[in-house]
Amino acid sequence: MSCLDDKETLMNLIKLRNIYRETLNIPVKQSDYIFKILIKELCLIDPIKVSLEPNYNIETHNVKKLISSLEKLVKNYPIDYIINKKNFFGHEFYVNEKVLIPRPETEELVEWVVSENNENINKHLIDLGSGSGCIGISISKAAPNIKVILSDFSEDALKVCRINKKKIKADVKIIKFDLNQKKLLNKKFDLIVSNPPYIPIEDKNTIDENVKYEPEVALFTPNSDPLFFYKKILDFAFKNLNRDGKVYLEINPIFVNDLTLLFQRYNIDKIDFKNDFRGKKRLVRLTFFNE
Repeated sequence: MSCLDDKETLMNLIKLRNIYRETLNIPVKQSDYIFKILIKELCLIDPIKVSLEPNYNIETHNVKKLISSLEKLVKNYPIDYIINKKNFFGHEFYVNEKVLIPRPETEELVEWVVSENNENINKHLIDLGSGSGCIGISISKAAPNIKVILSDFSEDALKVCRINKKKIKADVKIIKFDLNQKKLLNKKFDLIVSNPPYIPIEDKNTIDENVKYEPEVALFTPNSDPLFFYKKILDFAFKNLNRDGKVYLEINPIFVNDLTLLFQRYNIDKIDFKNDFRGKKRLVRLTFFNE
């Protein structure tokens, strides 16, 4: 698809806005909202100009940016990757194709951890498979008594973590750690938090089109086992969690029964599921009383 004649590289706001409306084929309010986000983030143009100065001419290089972005949007490419930003738990995180885009239900995971552990007692937490770092960084900012380590096996994800640590001025430590490795982490924690991959690889063709642009390693499990990483996290917890420690996890509601059986096999002392804002069992807290 090409929305731009090679000779026509100077356009005003209204003409470009109308191209967005015609091309995206979505409700006008939604199309206009997207257009205003992009002129603000990509072109540094105040969106109010659409109403106050509709004939405001956009420079050639910005026209090309907007048309290129439109062509991506038509292919269901996430706008968050286009602008490299996503708001999460009151902070603006940098995101790119190397990390998952933070989602609202994950904010509920952060809120659960913070609400139960925001006290004057120092606690140590590790965020396993931290991706952008949105979970661990948000917890650290909301509950300074929690000393947070972000961990991931992907160097690309760790680079994003470092960007967000600096961007949000977070007091967190970042380490490279792979749950699949046999090497032990010589450190004990009071809290473990994770949103691990849980989609079997054979379900790859069933996910939404926009999700397909997100990193496969953060979405899919190996060996067609949706519980693969939960088992790894439990193994880690039994070796690295202090007595009375807790594990907070995001889960797929369709695997609640399978996860319950798994947790029972591991003799976990207390299991508490929690519904998300859609009423689905999306979160779980595991309490360990092991020595």
